[in-house]
Amino acid sequence: MAKKPLILSLFLLSWSTFTLAQNLHLIDSLSRQLRSADGKARFELLSDLAWEYRFSYPDSTVHYARQAFDLGQKLKLPTGLAEPLNFMGVALNYKGDRLGAFDNYTQALKVAMDQKDSLQTAYSNNNLGRLFFEQGLLARSYDYFIRALSIFENLNDSSGLAYTYQSLANLYKSQRDYPKAESNYLKAIKIRLALGNTRDIMSAFSQTARFYQDNNQHDKALRYLHLADSAGQVIHDEINLAEVHISLSETFLNKGHLDEAEAICAEALKVIAEKKNMRMLPQAYISMGQIMFEKRDYVQAKKQFNLALAIAMTTKDIASKMEAHYFLWKISEKEKNKLSELSNLNAYLLLKDSIKDLDLARQVERLQFEIEIERKEQENELLKVDQVKTDAIIKQQRLSNIILAIIIVAVSSLGFIQWRSSKKRREINEKLAQQNQFIQNQRQEIIEQNEKLSRRNQQLSDINHEKDTLMSIVAHDLKSPLNRIKGIADLMEIEGGLSKDQLSYVRMTKDTTQLGLALIKDLLDVHMLEESVVPNYSTFDISHFLLEKTNTFLPAAEAKNIHLHIARVETIEVQLDTDYLHRIIDNLLTNAIKFSKRETTVAVSAGRENNELWISIADQGQGFSEKDRLHLFQKFKKLSARPTAGESSNGLGLAIVKTLVDRLKGSIDLVSEQGKGSEFIIRLPLKN
Repeated sequence: MAKKPLILSLFLLSWSTFTLAQNLHLIDSLSRQLRSADGKARFELLSDLAWEYRFSYPDSTVHYARQAFDLGQKLKLPTGLAEPLNFMGVALNYKGDRLGAFDNYTQALKVAMDQKDSLQTAYSNNNLGRLFFEQGLLARSYDYFIRALSIFENLNDSSGLAYTYQSLANLYKSQRDYPKAESNYLKAIKIRLALGNTRDIMSAFSQTARFYQDNNQHDKALRYLHLADSAGQVIHDEINLAEVHISLSETFLNKGHLDEAEAICAEALKVIAEKKNMRMLPQAYISMGQIMFEKRDYVQAKKQFNLALAIAMTTKDIASKMEAHYFLWKISEKEKNKLSELSNLNAYLLLKDSIKDLDLARQVERLQFEIEIERKEQENELLKVDQVKTDAIIKQQRLSNIILAIIIVAVSSLGFIQWRSSKKRREINEKLAQQNQFIQNQRQEIIEQNEKLSRRNQQLSDINHEKDTLMSIVAHDLKSPLNRIKGIADLMEIEGGLSKDQLSYVRMTKDTTQLGLALIKDLLDVHMLEESVVPNYSTFDISHFLLEKTNTFLPAAEAKNIHLHIARVETIEVQLDTDYLHRIIDNLLTNAIKFSKRETTVAVSAGRENNELWISIADQGQGFSEKDRLHLFQKFKKLSARPTAGESSNGLGLAIVKTLVDRLKGSIDLVSEQGKGSEFIIRLPLKN
């Protein structure tokens, strides 16, 4: 039986937290009270609303928390002002804005300490600890958790202690310190039971059961799943009960109790299907398929796995697709269906590599977060130093003013003052004359240098024109023989009768010929673009455009275990030349995949800013050196980075991109550091 990937466990954890958190009845009640409230009562209601919206509608949390903070400042509240800042940080974290969350948590910690608000100081420390833990900065997260725990213990705040124990449990679990992780999970359960909130109790039981499942302690997992099931029955939470039942069926399956596993899985599957919960449905079908597989009912097992695969493809659930293909492969082995066996095995291996890419992407995101946090902390330190300097200058200025006042009082002679002023003017005029002469000399030098540069540029332009003409002729002359070679290879492959080695040679010939044709195409494109006409503008949706481009490059990315995804994109109607934009994105994505190592990530983003469309393509490849930047967009210039899987590189891709961006009256910027990846940002004006 296949072991479930870590990403599936993380998904179930986040989904259960999401569904348990929302309390619509409480939100309605708070909204009604808010209509007539004012003063501190209104501040508290706004904060409570912000907290309740944090999972389903984080933007609403930011909205209400901002109102609460502004009102608290206006009321000059002596304490509690850090709470809405903490809520804004939580919401931004759920939205994926880690740096925004860090800024709000840091501000909350400062405000809480200034107000001597121990409770919010503890929550701020715990929130910062969770943020750093999620980004893999375990040492820093541990320090914040310990500070929070100490404050909550001094305050005897049970709810805060429960949160912190769960945070520490997750930290110890990630470090594989299972005894400490178990101890903290159990402490959190004990506190939740004492507080009596059934939803929190169910969540604590579920998290503890999942911990035991991950450590193959099935009896303990079964016990806590039954407890979570009992809590869910009390609050009639059907969807979360179904999730618990799926976990129960998996535990029974691991223990070999197939009949119990089938019965409880069927019950959960019925609820999930009726609720049309597309996130949970693939895993429910997979669990039922595993049970049928273990019972050797391969017909029913295949049916369940195909149902899971169909829904997972619709919802783009990579983990479920991988599991479905794995078991379909195993069933094909049992049925001795070689074609199906090979097809499902290949699909499984590709998806398995994609799962690894998600973990790698997470690691890269953590590294980027750490770098950005260090930059922010350095900026804060510089701001503090600048503030100290400013204070010193102000003090010095005050002292100067006092001295000047004494001098003015002492010097009462108007003639002396006039003489002194006249002398100062003469000195200033002499300095100005010297500066003007210096400027004139510099201007003359600049004129001479510009003339030299102009002559040199003309020489370079002539040489470049000769090179382009020669390359165009060579490209045209080479294209026909290469096409004939490719045609002959195609005919040999179609006619068949070749041995395995001969087929391999034919494919190698075709691949090599295709690389030559691609180079010729780039050469011809460069020549054509330099003589191109005005762009042909049309209107289209940039989000659909980027989605199609990303899907086109998915096979190439998956072949290298590279996680290619859209990190952020806005739905914007733009008016641009689609052919130009196609070629720009093609070249940038090709380079990002070509020069990235296996198991890295390539992120595509886009949005509108100041009547401009910006598109970002960021990778975690080899980056660019300062020397590379000097030749970045020059034709036939191969830079320090090299393709990571033996691909060809002709040094034309970025030159074509720069030419097309210039044609669209845009700009292209590079953010890169050698060895730490690169990000190309294109900015194009939006036509009305």
